[in-house]
Amino acid sequence: MGKIRDYLYDMENSFEEMHLAKILGISFDDLRRLSYIIDSNQSEDGLVYNYIIEFNTEKSPVEVLSKINRLDDRSTVYLEPWELDLSFDYDEQFDAITENKGFLKKFSEEISDLKKLSELEIIDDNLKLILNRQIFISTIGTMETFLCDAFTNLTFDNDVYFKNFVLTHPEFKQRKFELREIFNEYENIRETAKKIILDVIYRNLPTVSQMYQDTFKIDFPRIKDVYQEVLKRHDLVHRNGKTKDGEIVETDTDAIAILINKITDFINDIAVKLNIT
Repeated sequence: MGKIRDYLYDMENSFEEMHLAKILGISFDDLRRLSYIIDSNQSEDGLVYNYIIEFNTEKSPVEVLSKINRLDDRSTVYLEPWELDLSFDYDEQFDAITENKGFLKKFSEEISDLKKLSELEIIDDNLKLILNRQIFISTIGTMETFLCDAFTNLTFDNDVYFKNFVLTHPEFKQRKFELREIFNEYENIRETAKKIILDVIYRNLPTVSQMYQDTFKIDFPRIKDVYQEVLKRHDLVHRNGKTKDGEIVETDTDAIAILINKITDFINDIAVKLNIT
């Protein structure tokens, strides 16, 4: 664990704090009431795998902690490396997503490759375990990529879907402006929508499910079974393959096959409902 002390103790730029508050789903004032440290999980050569925010529960108000999104073990939030990157280029990310119209094909090809990897005969049991863990993690990541790519492309390519998104997403409902600002707001609406969509954490299936239903007016597939697999991926990445209760997450060949079939059926169901080919 590498300490990110500069980020923690020398946050002189309020914009950085506002950015962090938005990620956590709380106000800037609420963030200032919390006591916390930010660590990073990184390789020996400095490659950051993720950031970990640890809150001091004795010095932080309970009513504020209860508001925090993605709070794990009542005191921890895990963030992807790019989430704290204030230089994140929304336009570049958006262009990369919208240039790929074959997102179902891309998903199918990646799943096929993961199947082939899982079928490799590896004599070293430890190496096989490592490979299976990575296949499990990548399978969930492939699903999340499809959910993001499909939602972004369909919403921005269809005026009805875009209107549905703006009318139903909570972020737009919270925005207030004077009548004289209406034209500026209208001109910026697509830019605002772009940032909202790219900021979504697509492993948060309850949120994603609601977005899909509100925007595309479809019955989103049942998420319970798939969401359990997402939580297992979390244990593999953040708890060295163990649950909160200390149980080992199974990633043997059978478990991988079940996971791949489950994720494939889930995505194909969505694709059929949205007429994606």
